[in-house]
Amino acid sequence: MNRNLIVLMVVLAVCATAAELVFRSRAASDRERIRANMGERGLCTQRAADRRLLYTYTPGKCGANSLGFRDIEHAIEKPGGVFRIVLIGDSVAEGRDVPADSAFGRVLENQLNARGDGRRYEVILLAHIGYSTSQEIVLLETQAFRYDPDLILWSYCLNDPAHPVYHNANGSLGRYYHRPRSYLVARVEAFAFRVKQKLRSRDCPQEFHAFVHCAFWPEVQDNMKRIGWVTLQHRVPVVFVVHPIFEKEAAFNDYSLRDIHRRLTEEARSNGFDVVDLLESFREYPSSAIKVESATYYDPWHMNERGHRVAATAIEPHIP
Repeated sequence: MNRNLIVLMVVLAVCATAAELVFRSRAASDRERIRANMGERGLCTQRAADRRLLYTYTPGKCGANSLGFRDIEHAIEKPGGVFRIVLIGDSVAEGRDVPADSAFGRVLENQLNARGDGRRYEVILLAHIGYSTSQEIVLLETQAFRYDPDLILWSYCLNDPAHPVYHNANGSLGRYYHRPRSYLVARVEAFAFRVKQKLRSRDCPQEFHAFVHCAFWPEVQDNMKRIGWVTLQHRVPVVFVVHPIFEKEAAFNDYSLRDIHRRLTEEARSNGFDVVDLLESFREYPSSAIKVESATYYDPWHMNERGHRVAATAIEPHIP
């Protein structure tokens, strides 16, 4: 081998090693800063065993069951005469800002059991705060079918296309728990992601929910196809629930993201899903009547107890 080539390879290896050490040090400092501001999230979450999930809830803490979900304990084996629904989503699905019994999944379960049709209904919650569709699909593939569900109830929020590390839809939890094997390679991947995003978003609106559906619509389509393919293999139907956001100082009759709802509905139906667009139900109410109010920031995503009841009532006719 040419001596100059050997020297070049050694120099490149030394530079790469030095860069790796620098990026690791910076990542550690970034994690310390995030940890200092995590508050309750630091107590309630832990690094996930499955690297694709990044983080999960700590089992048995902060209202989580033994599997790390904000739910009661469920037997893996389905009892006879039970119709099982697995609800997949994020903090909206789990009802993070209302009592657990007031979240729409539990309200829906109670409404279904009040039908008196001779069978018992059980809603099993697989949801984590800040999860994006990419993480929720992991829950679908690795955990949902252990329970032998009769139906998958997919809770879709308009920030779900967000990347769990490169975007900040999870309050920095993704960045904190991200542990790449190589921080140098991770930097290259992050740069490539930003370039792709910039190229795709030249004509996209600035509002975040509209932006991610514009710039990452191919990923939205791919994710829906993946959900459809996986559930088809198991012969389990999907009810796809689209949650509108609460636009600041705008009523639902003047909702600016209606076209996104239309595209999501068309795409979901093309994959064989039944669709519940909660925008139609929410239009009957002023936002202040069904959204969570915060004294410190404007929350565009989370419903109050009344909002969860409205959602459950809209979903119930779609459960066979």
